[in-house]
Amino acid sequence: MNNNQILPVAIALLISQPVHASVSSSFDVNSENWQIVSFADFSQNNYSIIGQYQPSYVSGGGNPGNYLAASDPDSGDFTFSAPAAFLGPQTDATGLSYDLTYRNGDVNWQTTDVMLVGNGQRLLWKRDPNIVPNSGWTHISLSLAPSSEWRLGTTDGALARQSDFHNVLSDLSGLYIHGEFTSGIMETAGLDNVVLQTVPLPGAFWLFGVGVAGFWSFTRRV
Repeated sequence: MNNNQILPVAIALLISQPVHASVSSSFDVNSENWQIVSFADFSQNNYSIIGQYQPSYVSGGGNPGNYLAASDPDSGDFTFSAPAAFLGPQTDATGLSYDLTYRNGDVNWQTTDVMLVGNGQRLLWKRDPNIVPNSGWTHISLSLAPSSEWRLGTTDGALARQSDFHNVLSDLSGLYIHGEFTSGIMETAGLDNVVLQTVPLPGAFWLFGVGVAGFWSFTRRV
């Protein structure tokens, strides 16, 4: 193979590399298939689903642009439930971030903030210190890695291990963001700018590029 043939082959190899990009929802156009799922009682580790609803799509007032909103639909713990784009094999995921607003209701109910479900396991994240949303926008960011804020199975379960994350993320079937911070049925929460972060692409492409450049340089000397 001569030099003129090597570069096209290298480019083809680069293009064929699997792409692992972050998944995001900014709700610029619609609700992007997010739903509201209500669970019986997070504080009592009762994860039975008692209701599924459609969120409200709100034009304007987001952070920026449009956003999703939900008023407490029942006596359970309501969550924003991620669509299929966020689910499935997600072992490259390293973090999750989102913006939350709380425009009605006192903040007096604190329990699990994020729940991940997959392969028959449940991972629960509760921020310390507590999330205290308000009528503005609160940015929340968390790592998908073992820490004192992650529990396995229940709110008082064992600390989640790296193997637990791998098991759940290898076939993620549910990603739930808690929207309820008031004891009672009276609150309205809003969600915007959800991002499931994955291993950054630039480093991998840079390393591959260095390899191609080195190989090209070597062939020029041969």
